[in-house]
Amino acid sequence: MSINGVKIAEEVRTLHQLGDQYFYTANAKTSGLAALIKDYTISASSTFLINKEGVGSINYQILEQEGKQVSENYVIDINSKSGTVMSGLTKTQPKVITWKVKKGNVVDPLSLFLALSYDLKDRPNQSEFSYQVADGKSVEQQYYKKTENQIVSVDNQTFNAIKVERINSENNNMQAYFLSEYRYLPVIIKMTKGSKKYRYEIKDFKASEVEKLQVSF
Repeated sequence: MSINGVKIAEEVRTLHQLGDQYFYTANAKTSGLAALIKDYTISASSTFLINKEGVGSINYQILEQEGKQVSENYVIDINSKSGTVMSGLTKTQPKVITWKVKKGNVVDPLSLFLALSYDLKDRPNQSEFSYQVADGKSVEQQYYKKTENQIVSVDNQTFNAIKVERINSENNNMQAYFLSEYRYLPVIIKMTKGSKKYRYEIKDFKASEVEKLQVSF
């Protein structure tokens, strides 16, 4: 994982199946020379299910720290049936907020990529996708466009990827490249959040069990 062109950490994402639900985690910590400049850690998790509409989140949590300072800490519970998203009390969210959402699934910033993976595989003829995304600060409708036959290089290998990019958004842009060889998981992710530009490139992929899948960026 790099920020503004500087590699700062390795992020490990792990997916577990727990009955009819799934638990997805992402953990990163600065390493190498970057750790001498600033200590950065992030820990996030998403619990979700898969129904006829695709991926639907149930719970999302994130804790991001720069040094000893908490920069982002949110917890939300999502109830798609009742159409509500409720925040928990955290250091960066000192009061409980409830959002009303449209009928249908809601995803979070972590499960969003699995929702895209699922839809790319399950809906191959669809070129545009939209999701209600809840992150603890707001709930917004996000729109994405698919472009096939994009050549990318990963670990000195060339692949024919599917590019998905966010559309109708000026401040928070995202591009991700998915490979069918990797179960339609993203192998490169580029995101812009304000002045920060994030880049994730897959380093390792393990799928030794049906119930567990692990990816390192």
